[in-house]
Amino acid sequence: MHAVFVLPRFYPYRGGYENSMLSIGRCLVSRGHRVTVFTTVADDLESLWVPGRKTFPAEEFLIDGVAVRRFPICYLQWRRRATRFVGLLPNWRLKSQYWTPAFRVPGLNDALRDIDADIFHVGPLPYNNLMYAGLQAAEFRRVPLIATPCVHLGETNNDDVSRYYLQPHQVALLRQCNEVLCMTEVERRQFERVGISPAKLETIGLGINWQEATGGSGTRVLQRYSIDGPVVLHLGMKAYEKGSVTLVEAMKSLWQQGSRAWLMMAGSSLSAFDEYLSAQPQPLPRLVNLPAFDDKEKRDLLAAATVVAQPSRVESLGLVLIEAWANSKPVVAADIEVSRKLVTDSGGGVVTPFGESAALAAAIQKFLDDPEMCREMGRRGQRSALNYDGSILWARNVEIFERINSR
Repeated sequence: MHAVFVLPRFYPYRGGYENSMLSIGRCLVSRGHRVTVFTTVADDLESLWVPGRKTFPAEEFLIDGVAVRRFPICYLQWRRRATRFVGLLPNWRLKSQYWTPAFRVPGLNDALRDIDADIFHVGPLPYNNLMYAGLQAAEFRRVPLIATPCVHLGETNNDDVSRYYLQPHQVALLRQCNEVLCMTEVERRQFERVGISPAKLETIGLGINWQEATGGSGTRVLQRYSIDGPVVLHLGMKAYEKGSVTLVEAMKSLWQQGSRAWLMMAGSSLSAFDEYLSAQPQPLPRLVNLPAFDDKEKRDLLAAATVVAQPSRVESLGLVLIEAWANSKPVVAADIEVSRKLVTDSGGGVVTPFGESAALAAAIQKFLDDPEMCREMGRRGQRSALNYDGSILWARNVEIFERINSR
């Protein structure tokens, strides 16, 4: 079987979705299948639309048996504006290709049509133009299509997030897939509500690589940055929707009250977050703001943390929470349904309302004041993390590919 993945970003970009797709690709290769990944040059998220951001070369390479083909992005404004008008037309196929947040990837469609694929895989939303490119190729070659959309549902009774993931044209696109792989039962139920056939839905989820997430040296981090107090850690994309701004505001209030805790933030960031930090009227000497990290740095950061704070409202599962638990660290997450269920079921942390810095500060302070609570919630979380062993879950994803291909 030759499986072809189509996705916006890929290795060496190290996001949770991208890492998982690489792991599934490796698993497919280990079982004797071929894998090709079609992706773009984007590294920074904003480089999908904005020229001058961090990108990779347009190239072809091999990583652990997985072939990767990286395509350039067209940044011509006149072309983008013209295609947006096409996306206004009441046709789900046109909207999937041209409506926001679409971006043009020259050469991708032709290359997908030419490849000898037995099955295509697409995702995540809301990048429906790339998902549609995979759909077109699957229809052209008359082969199956799998989607792992990783929908972000946001807060209960608030569609500020979900409206970008469950638009009619996106739902119509998913209905064309042979199988839609869900992260959680929360996501599965939402797909059923919007009319996707339950027969096409399967909840498997993704997991973590324990070797890549555990075994770090917290001492190494503390010494490197001359840290002399407890550490509140925030891993991954730094952006308002990820709760990054709320977290900084929460820590500012704790520092004003005399807290000696440090805030470590590691990962790429949107320009709006960088501008927010630059506009701070006072220096933040107990903030360590780090760029994207490799696996060794991630292990060390997790080992150094007292508590991991991920107050994000854009999550489909929450792999960072699970990695924190693998290191016996308690977590603070945003009170969205998927995170609330994950944290409540595990007993490994607490949730606070998204965007409310006072509530977040109070939750963090409780952990800083109570080392025994940290240890107990960390132990509970670690037990829960055992349910997210990536080697098991990646293999289950691969079994779906093999089953659909054999029909």
